[in-house]
Amino acid sequence: MDGIIIAVEYRVGDQQVAGSKKLKSLNIVLGLLLVGVLGFIGYLQFFQTETIEEKIENQLAFDATLSPEDVSFIEQSIAENFIEINSPVTARGELRSRVDETDDILTVLVPVTNFNSVMQATSDEELGTSNFSALDSLPSQDVELLAEHFQTDVSRLESDTELPIEEVSFIPASALTYDSKLLAYNDSYYLDDFISGALFKVVVFEGEGAGDLDSLDLNDDLNANGVLKVNMTGVTALTREMQKKLAVVKDPLYFSEKIGDFLSDADLTHVSNEVSFLEPCSYSRTLFCSHPEFIETLKASGVDIVELTGNHNNDLGAQANTDTINQYHELGWATIGGGLNSEEAAKPYIADQEGSKIAFLAYNYPDSPNGGAIAGPKKAGANPFDFAYESLKTDIESAKQSSDFVIVNVQYWECYAYPNGYIEYPECDLPVGEQEAVFKAIVDAGADMVIGSSAHQPQTYELYQGKPIYYGLGNLYFEQTQWPGTERGLVLTNYFKNGTLLQTKITPTIYDKDLQTRVMTAEETEYILTRLHDARE
Repeated sequence: MDGIIIAVEYRVGDQQVAGSKKLKSLNIVLGLLLVGVLGFIGYLQFFQTETIEEKIENQLAFDATLSPEDVSFIEQSIAENFIEINSPVTARGELRSRVDETDDILTVLVPVTNFNSVMQATSDEELGTSNFSALDSLPSQDVELLAEHFQTDVSRLESDTELPIEEVSFIPASALTYDSKLLAYNDSYYLDDFISGALFKVVVFEGEGAGDLDSLDLNDDLNANGVLKVNMTGVTALTREMQKKLAVVKDPLYFSEKIGDFLSDADLTHVSNEVSFLEPCSYSRTLFCSHPEFIETLKASGVDIVELTGNHNNDLGAQANTDTINQYHELGWATIGGGLNSEEAAKPYIADQEGSKIAFLAYNYPDSPNGGAIAGPKKAGANPFDFAYESLKTDIESAKQSSDFVIVNVQYWECYAYPNGYIEYPECDLPVGEQEAVFKAIVDAGADMVIGSSAHQPQTYELYQGKPIYYGLGNLYFEQTQWPGTERGLVLTNYFKNGTLLQTKITPTIYDKDLQTRVMTAEETEYILTRLHDARE
């Protein structure tokens, strides 16, 4: 009996133990399920957030001032920079005439006119009271902003239509080409500073989430990075009355005081110096030399390239020319159109800067083939011109293989610009003799730009076969003050981007009996450019 009771009690205890184990197992399973559910909820909450694209769509709104192209560009830029927008933001476009590095620029609109126009500048005041246009490819939203900015109607200009001679049109800076003329705007020239001289369409972000976009940088339009600026000038002859003036002022920087900074403000500055340095240097009306101190005038002008096509560099012997060329080279300056011998004189200079390769070739026409100014196998002098154009074509073709753009300078016959008395001589506004045919033949031979560097007064210019020809740049530094025409010069400032010429800005200069060259006033500029325009008609 006792044994049975014991057996029963044993079975009951066994069942209790088994039940307890099952309960514990169930609790573990339930606990694991709870942990899993909570973990899944946590995963959804913390790891399955909206994508950047979804946040842009849900949080960012665009108003009517932004074109579809603007919207696409902004959205793409935000996504590419992995910027998260966590609160509502509204984007709108507005035009500004000046920007800084904090602005997000969508488009730069620059004012242009016809290549042959005498206009140099425009302003808000002028445009608000005159007719102007916008390129027909410009989005309607941008045209509406222009109309609002100037409080006037804006007409449309077809892309393949030539601008009227005195009409202004706004085009994207990315569409700028040298066959139209970029104007200064509100006293600034866009290609000189890239933060003014244009109308900048910027995007403004407003709303609670605007701060999320502080790191966005949309400034990917044309800017100073990668733009090569090259100044080309006319005759330099630091001699005769300039020698006398130097003896009085005792400072060679006197002559560059009013123009040096302007000339230096370029990556490359060219001069065509026709007179060699010599010590001692005696005054002469016909055989020229230059006092060695005048090298400081050139230094203060930011010179990088010296053209040697002039017909006076050997006036007092080739040794003076040799010594002068060596001095240029010691200063690190390049020389073109002349050299220590005929082989060196024929070599091009290829400037490889800012992503552009520009080739410079130069020739002396009037002393060719073997005049006293021309270089020989062992004699310093100028590079002769090939009247058959065969070697010229070879030179240009060879230069093109190593460069993006070829500039050819020519010392041509001098125009007789010296009438009796201080009067104008407009006959010399035009090409001289066969000059037009010769310069156009150089374009036909492959040159991208042709410049006359010997004219002692400015001559007209044109586009031929789509290529610019400047027949004469006048005097930069000289002493011819007996006639108004010979006191004037033109500085060509060429702007290149990736080897492409964007624009050539013409800046007229002048000097008087003080022999201090300066940039012309607006009135003086209008007068001479009108003269050159009318001569071309």
